[in-house]
Amino acid sequence: MMASWRVLLVGVVTGRVLALDNGLGRTPQMGYNSWYDVECSSWDERMMQRTADAMVSRGLVELGYRYFNLDDCWAKGRNEDGSLYADKRMFPSGTLKELADYVHSKGMLFGTYTDRGSATCAGRPGAQGHEDIDAATYAAWGVDYLKEDSCNAADNAETAFSQYGKMRDSLNATGRAIFFSICGWHAWYAPEGSKLGNSWRIGPDDTNWAGILTNIDIMAGLSRFAGPGGWNDPCLLLSRTWDSKSRVTELQTRAQFSMWAILAAPLLISGNILNMSAATLETYSNREVIGVNQDSLGKQGVRIMGGALKSGSSNVWARPLQDGSHALLFINTAPGSANVTCDPTCFAALDLHAEDTLSVRDLWAKSNLPDVSGATMSVQLEGNGGHTMVIVKRRGKVALHI
Repeated sequence: MMASWRVLLVGVVTGRVLALDNGLGRTPQMGYNSWYDVECSSWDERMMQRTADAMVSRGLVELGYRYFNLDDCWAKGRNEDGSLYADKRMFPSGTLKELADYVHSKGMLFGTYTDRGSATCAGRPGAQGHEDIDAATYAAWGVDYLKEDSCNAADNAETAFSQYGKMRDSLNATGRAIFFSICGWHAWYAPEGSKLGNSWRIGPDDTNWAGILTNIDIMAGLSRFAGPGGWNDPCLLLSRTWDSKSRVTELQTRAQFSMWAILAAPLLISGNILNMSAATLETYSNREVIGVNQDSLGKQGVRIMGGALKSGSSNVWARPLQDGSHALLFINTAPGSANVTCDPTCFAALDLHAEDTLSVRDLWAKSNLPDVSGATMSVQLEGNGGHTMVIVKRRGKVALHI
């Protein structure tokens, strides 16, 4: 499970800095994150093992959901030598190694969580001043992925970049390839993100539908900063929690999944796997949509029609794919239904024009639609998350009669 890694030296105006170049994250990460499922509720190591089992039995691992990430609330304190120990109520061994070994035995990679400040968001031990020993501990436990949050730390770029840089360097020094996920909540991470980690949060916690839309709008201006090895991160995929409370509707779960595919965003399921609904499992199991997210060209999609979604709007988003086609998402976030059109001006943003004949593949209907000509495509969408996701490809040119 070890990948090749190296440390890349990058010269910048302010001096020499170390940049993360660990060979990971060539496509956006896929997996499970425990936070919006269990948060700090009454869970333990055994429940996490059952969740890992369900990842396998539901076919998610085979689809590419390879990271099993334990979020906040596991750490309890530090030993005399400064090393971390886990809450023994949840982890009898006082470490995460047994869970990591179990996850590895299921064919997955194991991830965990820390914070660049003095304490995590839940008040557990933070990494500030302990980067070297914590990184070494994670490597010894078999950790493959580390998310580092930003609670209880100075909220300015200079301090944040310095603290994240310390953990980056400490992870590099272990000799183990560990995916580094920065959770910093600001768009100003994006221009520097690839120097620090494999992905970087660009906005607040999504939490609900309004939060999802806020982060989509932030992502609209950041596409140039993403690519193989490093990705803009608009937060986690939402569905229902361990106690069956839904954070969003099933339609909105599917709309978010479709948008995250267009945005080349991490596909980290942060809902309950054990009681996942059939509709949610169907959403997360769509191979064609996953294929868009994992496309090797690694281009983040852009908005080609419409305004801010958080104010209730209709949009068309597009992402170029390795085979020369484009994935398009038509989405409506207004309360009522709407007819959403990609007109000639919209298609011109993709260098597609009225004389082009376009084949169309509907990724949720899993069927081919009639060809599009005249550079115009319209769909009728319900409100609050109605969407259509298609792949269009130039088939040829038609003669125009004027």
